[in-house]
Amino acid sequence: MRIRDSVADLAETLDLPGEAVSGAVKVTLTGRRRAVVEYHRGLLGYTSESVEVSAGAERVRILGGGLLLRAMDSRTLVVTGRISGVEYA
Repeated sequence: MRIRDSVADLAETLDLPGEAVSGAVKVTLTGRRRAVVEYHRGLLGYTSESVEVSAGAERVRILGGGLLLRAMDSRTLVVTGRISGVEYA
């Protein structure tokens, strides 16, 4: 049995979200006006057209216009504005 399988089984047993245990980032969009990024690893860049967030070995970029970083803590950040896309790199 691989460690990844054991972690997934433990998360399911404890009724924890898989993202929290596996280290995966979770992006939730509410229409085109709000994005919530959970389990991030830090803010890499921020302009009114782009918000770039570390997702471990990957990056998540929220694109749009009039983007504002409304809230951020060590686990979650909230972006509002006119969201035109989300990229994973």
